[in-house]
Amino acid sequence: MSGSSNSQTKKTGTNDFPTNVLLCPLCGEANGCSYAAGRPHSECWCNHAEFPEGVFDRIPAEQRRKSCICQRCLETYKNQTEHQQEPHS
Repeated sequence: MSGSSNSQTKKTGTNDFPTNVLLCPLCGEANGCSYAAGRPHSECWCNHAEFPEGVFDRIPAEQRRKSCICQRCLETYKNQTEHQQEPHS
């Protein structure tokens, strides 16, 4: 990657590194966000997903509402919280 500016990034603060809106803030992989990629929001996978309470708390505060999490991180969170809620035998 060259040092040129990328239209898919935005500054998160005055001294912060830019955030790539196409990357998941949790794992750093592609987030699959249609809206950030320039397509209609209605095409995004997240329109059909359920986001449990607390899932966004894993994102560092300075990165929240800057880019979307990916499906894999959402599913990982759901699986982890399901296992924590299961009664022990």
